[in-house]
Amino acid sequence: MPRLGAVDVYLKLTAKGQKLNIGMARFSATNPDISEAELSRKIHDVIRNDLLFTKMFNITTFNAAYTGKKEELEYWKNQMVDVVLSAKISVNKSVCSLTVNLINVENGEVMLDKTFKGNSGVFRDTAHNASDEIVLRFTGQKGIARSKIVFVNDASKSKELYVVDYDGYNSKKITGDNSINLFPKWSPDGEKIAYTTYKYGNPDLYMINKDGTGKKALSTFQGLNISPAWSPDGRELALTMSKGKSPNLYVININGEMQRKLTYSNGIDGSACYSPNKREIVFVSDRSGFPQLYIADTDGTNVRRVPTEGYSDSPSWSPKGDKIVYSMRYPGESYFNIYLYDIATDKTIQLTTASGSNEAPSVSLDGKFIVFSSTRNSKKELFVMCIDGTGEHRLAEIKGNSSMPHWSQ
Repeated sequence: MPRLGAVDVYLKLTAKGQKLNIGMARFSATNPDISEAELSRKIHDVIRNDLLFTKMFNITTFNAAYTGKKEELEYWKNQMVDVVLSAKISVNKSVCSLTVNLINVENGEVMLDKTFKGNSGVFRDTAHNASDEIVLRFTGQKGIARSKIVFVNDASKSKELYVVDYDGYNSKKITGDNSINLFPKWSPDGEKIAYTTYKYGNPDLYMINKDGTGKKALSTFQGLNISPAWSPDGRELALTMSKGKSPNLYVININGEMQRKLTYSNGIDGSACYSPNKREIVFVSDRSGFPQLYIADTDGTNVRRVPTEGYSDSPSWSPKGDKIVYSMRYPGESYFNIYLYDIATDKTIQLTTASGSNEAPSVSLDGKFIVFSSTRNSKKELFVMCIDGTGEHRLAEIKGNSSMPHWSQ
């Protein structure tokens, strides 16, 4: 195990905004056969891409192994790296064992020596697990390589829910309702998804497990039961309900039992999102004449408007609670773009300027990235960018139209 002092050094480096220089040695296979050698190469590439995605590391790959000999450190030191990352892979009866080592080049200290196990058929999960441990070791914060994104897609001619890995791999359909499913939201523990379905003729709120099993009705009042938002502790959900009157925000527990009414607007209140500390909730309301962002305490009091100017929608609170991202369209414009509201400075920053409409932003667990839908390529697709608007790229090539993404926490 690493000494606390060694970990502190690297925490200070990242705190100053400097990237760590990691030298990735060639991953070795316990059994010298083609299949294990190929698996070790694939796992190497997944971990490399995971670490590069974080924007915290400079990665240099070498076609050289690290065997633990002291004289080898001089070679790595001359390559201007701070840390050597090496690994050994073995497979026994379809169980893949991945042993990862991090070595401080300056003093030879082993910063990480840990084995991760998983089915060799889903080796990407094992690699993501190791990547998150590496990020945790350097920053003290959980990585996002194991996170997933739920979204709506119409490739099957109906609007079904799909789940995909954070890097665009392993897309999987989890509903087969042959209907319209909308507004999927992950539970805080990443195990369940709340969403609205029209399968039974009314916009009802349901909950399912992340693999699509265990479907359960939460709110089936006649009228709207849409746009759920989980409380940070996972015990409650806020949603928009009409109950035959103006749509307002209500709170139910995870058994579907009504807890309280949050808003009393004569307009339409929706698209709620809790603050990370559960003290406040941001939502959209057209009470002033067109959709604007509002923040209220979670008991419904202290309602105040966020200083936005256009038609606003889909707010998403950052995990640290200091920012809110949302989509907005100025009057007279045809398309929505993604904006960021900085709570401390009370300022708004435009993040996207591409052609097409950019909507439904959702912030990653580490607060560094945003997933959103965009029509810039003539259909709705999922894109990812950094929280400052840089690094925009399409998540994956997915058939049909993809919308309403939500990043697991």
